[in-house]
Amino acid sequence: MMLKGHFDGDKIVLDEPMPAGVAPNTPVRIVIGNGQQASLFDRLLDLAVDDDGLPADYAEQHEHYVKGTPKR
Repeated sequence: MMLKGHFDGDKIVLDEPMPAGVAPNTPVRIVIGNGQQASLFDRLLDLAVDDDGLPADYAEQHEHYVKGTPKR
């Protein structure tokens, strides 16, 4: 979900209402931009995680680690 807003010199103010069902104190991520669309590569890079600490068989057994299904 993306919402538009602006910085009023003191705080960030939304320019549109919060969608229904968003609970108070829900964590949000603020990305400061210049109004230009980020490239697909930049967007993917934002989603990337460091694989340090993941089990060696995570790719093979991801359903086990994510959903709790038995290992294959």
